[in-house]
Amino acid sequence: MKVRDVMTADPHCCSVSDNAQTAAKIMARDEVGAVPVIVGGNHRKLIGIVTDRDLCISVIAGGADPCSTTLQQCMSTNPVSCREGDDIQTVSDLMKEHQVRRIPVVDSQSKVVGIVATADLAREEEVDRTETGEVLAQISQDTTHRVSS
Repeated sequence: MKVRDVMTADPHCCSVSDNAQTAAKIMARDEVGAVPVIVGGNHRKLIGIVTDRDLCISVIAGGADPCSTTLQQCMSTNPVSCREGDDIQTVSDLMKEHQVRRIPVVDSQSKVVGIVATADLAREEEVDRTETGEVLAQISQDTTHRVSS
């Protein structure tokens, strides 16, 4: 099975100049925990990702104003990404290795075309449930240097 078979296609994205509240509203509306951060408008080149955890820790717990804090200030840069044609096993391995729950899907020009989450993997019948549990266990390991989940 390939990433294209399980990913959410054409996810809503934000730019680095958008504020934290904008990203939070997208997450609430779309019921997602992460939003890719792009440059180039229609080109949608991936440069970062902001998660609900980033917003909670960097903005809310840090006492910052969500309306004046830009995503440039709270996003994770150089996110792990994958391609539509990658095997879901490859994505599962990337999630474990980098301890992330969501991975943006990009094309050959780094344009965001989708996003895949652990929940997407867990819903698929072909995915070994033991493997999904192992992915979640690896991701959930406590690290002091992790920026986002």
